[in-house]
Parts: sequence; structure tokens; C-alpha cells
Amino acid sequence: MDTATRIEAAADELYGVPPEDFVPVRDELVAEAKAADDKDAAKAIGRLRRPNQAAWLANLLARERGDQLDALLDLAGELSSAQRALDGAQLRALSAQRSKLVGAMAREARRIAAADGHRVTESVERDLRGILDAALADPDIADEVRSGRLTRTVSWSGFGPEAGASSLGGRAAGRPGTREPREPRTARTPRRPAPGRPGQGLPGVEARRGRRTVGPGEPGDDVLETPETAESQSDAPSDTPSDTESNAESEAERRERERAERAEAERREQERAAAEEAVAESRRSAERAADAHEDATATLRDAESERDDAGARVEQLTAELDRAREARTAAQSAVKDAARAEREASRAARDAAAALAKAEALLDSLR
Repeated sequence: MDTATRIEAAADELYGVPPEDFVPVRDELVAEAKAADDKDAAKAIGRLRRPNQAAWLANLLARERGDQLDALLDLAGELSSAQRALDGAQLRALSAQRSKLVGAMAREARRIAAADGHRVTESVERDLRGILDAALADPDIADEVRSGRLTRTVSWSGFGPEAGASSLGGRAAGRPGTREPREPRTARTPRRPAPGRPGQGLPGVEARRGRRTVGPGEPGDDVLETPETAESQSDAPSDTPSDTESNAESEAERRERERAERAEAERREQERAAAEEAVAESRRSAERAADAHEDATATLRDAESERDDAGARVEQLTAELDRAREARTAAQSAVKDAARAEREASRAARDAAAALAKAEALLDSLR
């Protein structure tokens, strides 16, 4: 198996296992590559990142429900066409269909995971919906999702099919804190007091009928209102507010109460938005920390591998050096033996030459 094939097979296996099994399986594959003396594959496999829960669910859909996922992502082209054509009716229909399919796909992923014994929280399902929405808005993200090797939660921010859907009341994917615009408040007609005399209904005050009033000294009896009585009543100080003052006070209280309620609702909304943003930022920080940890682990693994390789090379070179030293020692001994033999041979040659000279001299003397 060549390096590229080994890496491809390892990636295909790794992104099919649950996140909690990713690291042990990756370590096994790295060890197998090293055992096969494929160091490049071992390094590349060691740098494959573990997916988070939402990315794993997206990968699960790509593997288990590829046809349905393709059908969902095919809506992106229709959404773009409807948006470019400014076809509001078609865009609303497609957006509704998109929302329905995204929800169905997210629930299906959750069901598949549950069937394998993996519990998926609602927040993870929301993240998966964000991934699918982002895939509908960005072709590059769609390719990542289709590959089945997504590692992190992706989001979409900007213009595109999702922006068109959002303008019709949808919620833009991957935008923490983005909310649907509130509907304008409907102006309500103030509830007016029932017609009648100011102070009517209070203890000791009875209803006024026509030009009649309660006469002094005759509680409960109706008498005709005389000019003197009217004048005396008009001169007497009034202990109850007028209709206008009462209505104005009631209207002011109502407005103040509504203002206080709006302020409280806005405060709660701001607190909720701040809490959601804090959660989103914490999740992003956790993912960045996880990425940094993965990088550090991969770097450590590479350094350890290089250290082990260097150690093995040192041992190899040390063994070769020992053998070379032994060969040198043997060669030096052979040199010494050869030098001694050369000296002995030289001596023997001299002795033989001398003997030859004597023999030749003797022969000459006998002639």
C-alpha cells in the first residue's frame, strides 16, 4: 500500500467512528504506518483532527443518508435563483421547504446516533442545523459536508441564499445573537372610565340624575337643584378630581407601566442575548483550545517520532562504527603481520642472494 492510499483509507476509517473513539483508533493507525516503515503516512495520519459532536453528526449524514443530504443541498441553487430574480413567493416557499428539510435531517442524524447508543443534546442538534444552513449558503462548505470529513462547526455570515431566507423571517445560520425583527406593537385604544359623575361609586356619593342632586340634610332623597344650591356647590371646594384629570392620570400610569414593562422585557432580552453570546464564545474558545491541543499533540508526536528515528539512526551508526573499528583493528593487525612477513622475506632474499653469489664464485674458481 502506497502512502497516499494508506492516508486515504485511514481518514475514511477515522471519520466514521464516534468522536470518543477517534484518538485511540488514530493511534493504532499511526502505529501500523510506522510498523510498515511509512513515516510520511504516520505523520499525516497523526495530524488528522478529531471532529466535534455536530461535525460528527454531519459526517454521519454524509455516510448514512447521502442521497437525502444531496437533495437538501440541491436547494441552494434554487434559493440563489429565486433571490436573484427577487421572486418573493418562490423564495418563501423554498425557505419553508429548506427549514423543514434541515429540521428533518437534523432529527434523523440524532435518531441514527441514538440507535448506536449516543446521546445528542438539543444544542448539538442546533449546531448541526447551523452546519446544514451554512452548506446551503456556501458551495465550499457544502463540499466539506458532502466529504464526510468535517471536523468543526461551520457557520455562514454574509449574503447568499441564507440571507434571502432571513429577510423573509428566517434566522441566519451561524450568527450568534442574531434575532428575528420584532413585529411593531399594535396601538391599543386606552380603556376609558365608565361615564358618570366624578367620584361616582365612592362611599357616600350617589349618582346624579338630570338636574337633581342630593340635598343637604336629605341623604338619599332627590330634590330639584336650585340656583342657590348650584351656586353653593360651585363655590364649595371639590375633593375629587375632574374627569379630564382622572383620565390623564390613568393614561399616564398606563404609559408608565407599559414603559416599565418594555424596559424590563428589553433588559431580559439583552441579558438572554448576552448569555447566548457568552455560551457561543465559550464554545468557540473550547474549540480553539481543542484545536491548539490537537496541534500540540501532533507536534509532540512528530517530535517523538523524529527523536526515535534519530535514536535508531544513532544506534545504527554506532553499530557500524563499532564494526568499522573492529575492521580497523583487524586491518592494523594484518598490516603488522604483513610488515613482519615482509621483513622476514627481505632477510631471506638477502641471504639467498648472498648464497647465490658464493655459489657463483665457487663455480668460477673451478673452471
